[in-house]
Formats: sequence, structure tokens, C-alpha cells
Amino acid sequence: MRPAQSFYLLLLVCGKVAAFPVTEPMQTAERSPAPALSCATCDSLALQIQSSAAELRDSQLCEYFSFCDGDQGSLLTYDFNLPQIRAQDRCTKISFHKETCLKAITKGLEKYNPFLLLVETSIMGSSNRMIWMRSSTQRLTELVMHQLNVEFGISNVNESELEASASDLVSKTDWNRQVNAHVILRDFTRFMEKSSRALRFMSL
Repeated sequence: MRPAQSFYLLLLVCGKVAAFPVTEPMQTAERSPAPALSCATCDSLALQIQSSAAELRDSQLCEYFSFCDGDQGSLLTYDFNLPQIRAQDRCTKISFHKETCLKAITKGLEKYNPFLLLVETSIMGSSNRMIWMRSSTQRLTELVMHQLNVEFGISNVNESELEASASDLVSKTDWNRQVNAHVILRDFTRFMEKSSRALRFMSL
């Protein structure tokens, strides 16, 4: 074989070898799936939200109503029929039913969102904590809803009307605003306590 032919053959072979690694990483990158939402941390996030709600409830109860020993006094008589986890939601350890329970948690979280916004505008000096709690609640709603979609094909939960809505609780007097804020935080703390416990059952 002539030297010129050997040179061209070597050049052709090297060109083919070099060409293969260039396209393969691009194909691999195209096949990589986008990271999915995961409910692996739902129970810990719910527990953080519950703790934050309880702290806000207690500080507001002490600073505004001067009930610093935990006694809620006459405020216990106020009830706005806000969402709670009940026996029929099957969120207890004995009767736990994943789909039914997750639907109840998602519905409750969605319904509380406008009420938490109302609290955010009513309690001065706690806006950062309220903003964190409301955004974290929205994040938890998305995670639980995604879990429902992945496991049971549910992309939306039907919401029944509440007897009270956030617009019904808007008041011009500071006393009523603070009462409303307290009741919302009190009931939301109870809701999150049972929700975080149920989400912990799910992760076991």
C-alpha cells in the first residue's frame, strides 16, 4: 500500500472513531427524565407547619388577649366550621385508607388557604412566619395532590361549600379581626396535627 493511501485510510478510521462519542451523551441527556414531585417529606413538612401554626396561635393569644397560660377563655365558643379531619376520612392508624385520607387532607389544605391569607393581614409583626406557613401549606397541597394523581389517577378533588368563607370573616374592628385570626389558627393547628400524623402513617 502506498504511503498516501495509508495516510488517508488512517484519517478515515480516526474520523469514524471520534464521531461516535459525540452523539451518545446527547442521546443520553435527552432520555433523562425531569425530577418528579415526591411526598417523601410530606410528614415532616406537615409537622413544621403544625408547629408554626401553634406558635402563632399561642403568641397571638398572649399578646392580644392576655391569655398567656394557654387558657382560651370565652374564645372557645367561636366556631366557623373550618375543615377538620374526622372519623369518616379514615386517617387514623386503625382505619387508615390512603386514598380517602389524602383526599380529605388535600381538600382541607385548599380550603384553609384564603383563611390563612386573612390571618396574614390581621396579625402585625408575624408576617414573615405567616408568609412561610402559607407558602409551605401550598407546597404541601401540591405534593399530596401529586401523590393522589400518581397512585390513584386523581387530578382534582371536589370541594363542598363551607358554611363560612374567608370573605364572611372580614371585619372593620380590630377585636373581631383578632378573634377571627385566633379561631383560624386554632382550628388549622388541630387540622395539621391530625394531617401530619396521617402522613406519618403513610410513610411507615
